[in-house]
Amino acid sequence: MTLHKTRGRRSMTIRKLPDQPGFMIRRLQQVAISLFHETLETAEITPVQYTILQILAQNRQLDQTAIAALAYLDASTTGDVLRRLEKRGLVCRTVKETDRRSKAVDITEDGNSLLSRIRDRIVESQNYLLKPLDEGEKSNFLDYISRILAFHEPQGEADYPTSPWQRGA
Repeated sequence: MTLHKTRGRRSMTIRKLPDQPGFMIRRLQQVAISLFHETLETAEITPVQYTILQILAQNRQLDQTAIAALAYLDASTTGDVLRRLEKRGLVCRTVKETDRRSKAVDITEDGNSLLSRIRDRIVESQNYLLKPLDEGEKSNFLDYISRILAFHEPQGEADYPTSPWQRGA
């Protein structure tokens, strides 16, 4: 598709990006994040914070490295998010008994309470994101995404990049 705009005496042609998967996936992420924020505007939680709380609700006594790996985040970002969550009383960090150099992270009662309060709104947001698709299409869409992600998944712990930018290296 080509858009034409006139600026003064000159006419310029603006071409829309073609249907490139990377561009379309980025746009879909923007839509998903926008819906998340609209749905949870009063919860004062970001999608990344929600992801980490979900990980901690399902796994006890994780260290920062494990959380980063499960959330596909770098260690620095994970540390920053954990500090903010800890400051709000949603997670707590304690020194591990098995390794005094490492801290275990757990979700607090307040963190679990927040997840319970927003669960229905999260489901609503996810359903609205996929609203243009019928049930079969939703299933296929999620299957396609899962297959693409599985194909590009690092094969072992040693292969896991600590930064998404390292994946292309």
